[in-house]
Amino acid sequence: MTGAPRLAWSQALDSLEPDRIVEQLRDDVVIRVAVHDEPMRGRDIARFLFGVLAEELESMSVTDEIVEGHRSVVMFETAVDGVTAQGLNVVETGDDGLVSDLTIFFRPLVALERVSSVIGARMEERFGPRPD
Repeated sequence: MTGAPRLAWSQALDSLEPDRIVEQLRDDVVIRVAVHDEPMRGRDIARFLFGVLAEELESMSVTDEIVEGHRSVVMFETAVDGVTAQGLNVVETGDDGLVSDLTIFFRPLVALERVSSVIGARMEERFGPRPD
């Protein structure tokens, strides 16, 4: 990407600082990730999720943004356990500019599997086992 990210969300994500990221989220944000079947809701769980990611990811670099009105796609590169990974966020913002809906994708599969196992174990540790 040429130049700095334009979106406040991209700038926060690029920092990989959980508090800075959570500041860009609405209180009732809906987050969808491949490692959890149901959407997650709210800043508290977002703070936990991005805290775990900040501990597990080796870096974060926003590489591109596609912005169209209140919906954007933010692409990034990162690494987990020495494996280079790419990801993207599909971001919907309100009139206030804060993220109301976020969908997170990772690739390759080995990186997604690592993120999934770490986050899944940490979520179970914090919130208890998933109901059957």
